[in-house]
Amino acid sequence: AAAEAAAGVLAQAEAGGGMPAFPRLEPIGQLHGTYILAQNEDGLYMIDQHAAHERINYEYYYDKFGQPQEASQELLVPLTLEFTSAEAERLKERLDYFEQVGVYLESFGGNSFIVRAYPHWFPEGEEKDIIEEMAEWILAEKKQIDVAKLREASSTLCSCKASIKANQRLSLAEIEALLERLASCRIPYTCPHGRPIVVSFSTYELEKMFKRVM
Repeated sequence: AAAEAAAGVLAQAEAGGGMPAFPRLEPIGQLHGTYILAQNEDGLYMIDQHAAHERINYEYYYDKFGQPQEASQELLVPLTLEFTSAEAERLKERLDYFEQVGVYLESFGGNSFIVRAYPHWFPEGEEKDIIEEMAEWILAEKKQIDVAKLREASSTLCSCKASIKANQRLSLAEIEALLERLASCRIPYTCPHGRPIVVSFSTYELEKMFKRVM
């Protein structure tokens, strides 16, 4: 039901109705270190903190990938990547796609490639994994690559690596900051993978559960 509700929100936005404003919420706390509990006069809200952070990060990286070359930093010690011979041959034909997302890759002989530069805002410590997964995505595409889709895929990769996980305790101040950033997102109701971020129960639904109303 939650997924259907989220899909309905997106369908409404795509049909020209606009994205509904994100509700103003008062944090209550966390459930199992995974779900944020919040409330307002309309009822109770549960927010998947990992999905919420993925959405926040996705929109941040999507904007950054709009002009990636301006943020690329040259590495003093290049990263080395290894591929199979078939993958290496295919990558040699597709190096320009990496440049369109700010990654500068060069063949280093055999099946090796070196990364000379990448955007400085890549999640720290995750740079090599992100570029390897980016290469997997580029290799998997059979036809000519749509740069817009590459931007989306790259933003999703970065957002997954940079996001807080389940079972991570957050202070009340951290919860408030997360909700504030989520509210400013263009699409605050679903994560980049399409999963719902928010599930809510109206005051009427809660009262009905406890048989306060019929």
